[in-house]
Amino acid sequence: MTPRFPAVILVFLTVVPFAYCKGPADLIVISGGGLSQSIEITDPDSLRAFSPWLGQFADWKATPLRDAPCFRRSFEVLFYMKWPERFSSKDRGDLKMIYATRYCYTGATGYVYLPGPGEPNYGENGGTIIRRKADGKWHPATAAWDALMSNAVAVRDAQAVPDMIRISGGKLRHPVEITDPEVLDKLNPWTAPFVDWEHPLSGGRLGWEYEIRYFKRGVKPATQYDRDGLTMIYGLRYCIDEDGGPGSAHLSGRNDKFGPENVRAVWDGTYAGRWNRSTPAWNAFVEHEVAEQLARR
Repeated sequence: MTPRFPAVILVFLTVVPFAYCKGPADLIVISGGGLSQSIEITDPDSLRAFSPWLGQFADWKATPLRDAPCFRRSFEVLFYMKWPERFSSKDRGDLKMIYATRYCYTGATGYVYLPGPGEPNYGENGGTIIRRKADGKWHPATAAWDALMSNAVAVRDAQAVPDMIRISGGKLRHPVEITDPEVLDKLNPWTAPFVDWEHPLSGGRLGWEYEIRYFKRGVKPATQYDRDGLTMIYGLRYCIDEDGGPGSAHLSGRNDKFGPENVRAVWDGTYAGRWNRSTPAWNAFVEHEVAEQLARR
């Protein structure tokens, strides 16, 4: 008769790491969305209440969305745990990043996004728990998760407003820098006045192209585009329509210029990596700034 003890021991050793890891996270970190600094949640009760495995942050029975109504100002929410066998580029020493989501809030309802195949953090999530049908979609958040996230963000940074907009290229002889608080608030990258979200890109002859960069003070990490203590948080390209239309705005994809920087502060979702129809208001803004400089010749 063949002894079965080795097989039993092998099964036991295989199960131990997974059983050991299905406890509460040790840290939740909220970043992006215009926050000057990340927010860390270490309260034991909050950590026990929201486990990556149980997924108490989302209503999984509700119908998911391709793009949430608030997706542009969304926050990256990372779960950390002391899990020696794990590794990611976002680890913090002994604390390993084991699960990643995004969160946005309309003021009434919150939404949670899980990375889809090919997106950053998808592999790390799969190493913790697989939710195939839920990946790559926005899910209504639970009331408890809304309360935790919205309160945490409100305490640190109630409103995201850039400190400067810089326009360059096209007909400009040198870059134009806008620092008027009223203009910055009205034209911030989270409300995205440079894209017509209701209508697809149509015809028109593309003319002069401009590069627009947004900057905010005190934001980390630094980027190669920073200027005079201001961190670049978002960049896009804008083309004038020679036929008098609103023009077109290109939102950077992950591998485009500004792509890695943009995703830290603004989530462009399915609009990233392509040209989109712009708005008359944005066209008027750019044309006004260009005309003012040219008039000073």
